Amino acid sequence: MTGKAPERIGARTTLQKLLSRFHFGITLFAVALSGLTILLAGVSALRGYADRNMELAAKLGAYGVEPALVFNDPQAAREGLEPLTRIPGIARLRVLDDVGRPLTQWTSPMADPAPLLTRMFFPRPFSVAVQRNGSAIGTIEVWGDSSTLIDYVRIGLLAGLGCLLITAFGTIFLARRFEYELVKPLNEIATVAHDVRLHRRFDKRVKPLGIAELDRLGGDINALLDELQGWQGHMESERAVLAHRASHDTLTALPNRDSFDEQLAKRIAAADARAERFALLFIDADNFKAANDSFGHAAGDAVLVALSACIKETLRKGDFAARIGGDEFVVIVDPLEAEAAPEELARHIRACVAQPVALPGGETYRASVSVGVAVYPDNGGDATALLTAADAAMYADKLSNRSRV
Repeated sequence: MTGKAPERIGARTTLQKLLSRFHFGITLFAVALSGLTILLAGVSALRGYADRNMELAAKLGAYGVEPALVFNDPQAAREGLEPLTRIPGIARLRVLDDVGRPLTQWTSPMADPAPLLTRMFFPRPFSVAVQRNGSAIGTIEVWGDSSTLIDYVRIGLLAGLGCLLITAFGTIFLARRFEYELVKPLNEIATVAHDVRLHRRFDKRVKPLGIAELDRLGGDINALLDELQGWQGHMESERAVLAHRASHDTLTALPNRDSFDEQLAKRIAAADARAERFALLFIDADNFKAANDSFGHAAGDAVLVALSACIKETLRKGDFAARIGGDEFVVIVDPLEAEAAPEELARHIRACVAQPVALPGGETYRASVSVGVAVYPDNGGDATALLTAADAAMYADKLSNRSRV
């Protein structure tokens, strides 16, 4: 007598239910992973831009307090730090001299809205050495806080929570679809998240999807990416402004000494590679201190602005000019051609400077300059020797001017 095997129907499940549970688990995992990936990418990008901004702020402060460290002047150091105190996200500033003694410091009167974020993003101060002529003369330290981060983090968390809530309800319905209907839109979301995490492609967007819930999820992810891209553009704009301030003179808008040193090294390397020559003009205002003392600092600034304008008028495409000191300017004439003789450019600058300058008090002032010319590599085979030769030629011109007077 043969018996039938017992039917364990209660222990079985249908293929549709199995696929539904499987798809539901895969969908929930993929979307949660996508949200976490975007969140981590945003935090990583936020940390990088915050660090870069603090670094640029420290470099800007180092340029501002350099004269104060030279003369050990706490008041001048506080004035040099003044631009940084208006930058959001800076909690504390300190200037140390060459032996580590505090020269001055500043602490923001505003309370830190999120100390935990501050400890996460700014665990230690950013420290930049202040250098003059290649030697360290002090240090500037910058502490950041969470005032510029708290709004972004709050919006990001709310948007992420919203995405997860939408996903929790949407996947219940989506889990009943066939595998192809689910995998294709999820792959679209995962691909965007992958590009955002690996390549910082905040311009990527999720395309419209055929499933309403996933399409809404894609819209939320796109909204979050819009916020990240907007914040990235804002941070890049601020970074560009700080970088420009760190490399340019605030009064004349000409490049500063650091930019000149970098540019001179590049011009020397290029001249060596092409076996060509270029000229360096060292320009110094005559009796500028006497004029500054007689008419005031505002008048002195007006004279420097007028002098910088005259220098800019003489520049050709490819030439470079910078303000490297109080009343000291340099011009790189590159390439050096027969029709662009540096002596002729010097004459143009002297003639332009000799025109009356209207001062803020209503007076007029006629300035004069001494110009020294040095040619690379004829008068110097490196940056130091070339600058020394141009400086010596400028002083010879200044003595010649005094002799004529």
